[in-house]
Amino acid sequence: MDGNILDNQNLPDIGITEWCGVTNSVEQTEMIAATIARMAHKGDVVGLVGELGAGKTQFVRGLALGLGINPSCISSPTFVIHHEYENADDRPVLVHIDAYRLQGPDELESIGWQPEGGELAADAVVAIEWADRVASLLGNSTLQVDLEHVAEQTRRIKITAKGYWQSRMESLSEALTVYKEVSQQ
Repeated sequence: MDGNILDNQNLPDIGITEWCGVTNSVEQTEMIAATIARMAHKGDVVGLVGELGAGKTQFVRGLALGLGINPSCISSPTFVIHHEYENADDRPVLVHIDAYRLQGPDELESIGWQPEGGELAADAVVAIEWADRVASLLGNSTLQVDLEHVAEQTRRIKITAKGYWQSRMESLSEALTVYKEVSQQ
């Protein structure tokens, strides 16, 4: 898993584990996701939580952009459960899972999911919409992104790091400072 093999119980308390901000357009939401994708490694899991229309699929388009994948190819996998988007060279594949229609965690296992992603996530960055429905299977090293619909174009975004994602939160928080400032206006 490309440098992500850590004993999560022995991770130091590094301070920043959460970031909150506001975006005022689809493009800003996608830029936050693209920033995360540029810091992502193979094997990383990003769990997306939010009501219908909160911007989860738009967020995945931003992840694609940051990984070098054409974001216009991204569509919600609600009916097929998951899509895989190939990438050039040795860059991570994007696995996009929608857990909305899943009746429980067992159905996630039916597409090849194993604890913390297993082989399905080995060469990929995995984005899971409705991650709260399968949280028990996501493992201890997930970046959770909560999206809240505030107004037509405005989203409140809360990012919570667990496990090895914590070691990247300070850099991520610094990279997202402009959106934190937007939330204070």
